[in-house]
Amino acid sequence: MKLKNINITLILFCLGIFLEGLDAYSTLSIPISWIGISLLVFTFVINFYSGWRTDMARSSPLKLWVFYVIALTIVQALISDEILPKYASTTFGQYISLRLLKVLAFLIAVWIIHLLNDYLSKDKIITYIAYVGIVISLLSLYSYFSYIFDLPDLPRTRPGSGGWTQPIRRACSVLRNYGTFREPSFLAVWVAPIIPLIFYLAQKKKYWYFLSSIPIICLVLTRSLTGIMGLILTFIFITFYNFAKTRELNLKLLLPVALVLVASFLGNNLTYKFPALDPSMCPPYPSDQCNCLIYQDELDVAKNSENITSSVFSRFSLIASGGLDAFENTSFLRNYIKENGLTIFGQGMGLSNISLSYAADEATKHVKDGQVVFRNPGQVVSFNNLFANLLMSTGMIGFIWFMYILSSIIRDLLVREDELSQYMMAHLLLILFMFFFQAEELSIFLGISLGLITAVGRDND
Repeated sequence: MKLKNINITLILFCLGIFLEGLDAYSTLSIPISWIGISLLVFTFVINFYSGWRTDMARSSPLKLWVFYVIALTIVQALISDEILPKYASTTFGQYISLRLLKVLAFLIAVWIIHLLNDYLSKDKIITYIAYVGIVISLLSLYSYFSYIFDLPDLPRTRPGSGGWTQPIRRACSVLRNYGTFREPSFLAVWVAPIIPLIFYLAQKKKYWYFLSSIPIICLVLTRSLTGIMGLILTFIFITFYNFAKTRELNLKLLLPVALVLVASFLGNNLTYKFPALDPSMCPPYPSDQCNCLIYQDELDVAKNSENITSSVFSRFSLIASGGLDAFENTSFLRNYIKENGLTIFGQGMGLSNISLSYAADEATKHVKDGQVVFRNPGQVVSFNNLFANLLMSTGMIGFIWFMYILSSIIRDLLVREDELSQYMMAHLLLILFMFFFQAEELSIFLGISLGLITAVGRDND
């Protein structure tokens, strides 16, 4: 099979992104998101076999870095004596292979963007990606409203991120938009980067302003502090930087902020709180599921507020007042890195998570009713921070190398004058901001962002 039309590559690429967005589902026990990632790898293989090539000169440092990460992980896996936690859903070999597949897919996303841009304008590529984001947002909104109007949700056939079921229905808790993902925060991290791309397209065709409301409402209903505040702070930063550079205030760059704020206020009419359980059911259920007036602290009150605006901005105020240590995961990671020290080469992708998992068990265990209780016993724990993951997985060499590549790309982007560069800067900085607090792996969207920034193919129409 040989591909003779670049549009087929574009369609396969978009299909892979779409399937990756179906994180909450699996078929034959295979997560559909992993099928999407595998499709991207297949797209690269079939294009390469068909003779399609592209010049990745501006991404050569990134390519070499990925090869270093893959080689390092393979070597460390071969000599490692690490044992996966008890309730891991894969074997050791499968787990490491999946981590390598994700890293490879990240680089392939960059390669495919370069290849597509040799034949298609960046506007066309961005348009197709934006439509994929619109479709995932619509499916996610249907999922959200299905719990309000008692409609059947799409069958969630994949275990939740905690290893068990996806905990959407919880007595006395506020409904959050899980959408097509296993966690609201996962959906926010996926859908938020679509929004800067849509606002770029809106500079060319005004109907994109209307379409932007779909992913914005989808994002707001996740109540994700990282996604919502990340988008707001990113565009405020870009606006002020653009003003300092040109001495002109570009109000169009503040439109995403304004629409997110409007959607937050309007979203208060779309909230839903699950009713309390019958008092006879507590115990065994916790008392705060039988009495909705019981809260742990002010943060818990803000988190479960039916007012989205209050929930998001009150939580942000409470956490910001405590600095980075107010983020429990950040404080734990800092102590973990301090106790374990830094290495030159790192443990390898995935292997660092195994070490982290055992440390997390020790850090979160406590005695309850005379028994030792763990928060997530026997499960593989995520860093929830890309930079901490890379620091422990690739060592000081890999981390410094990656940060140098990123800084070079950002410096180049900052001096550009074209309109696309402003929105691509917002796209990249938003992803990096969210990855500091939420995601830990090199994502397809980070690859898309770096690909669109570094590609020097066909000019836009």
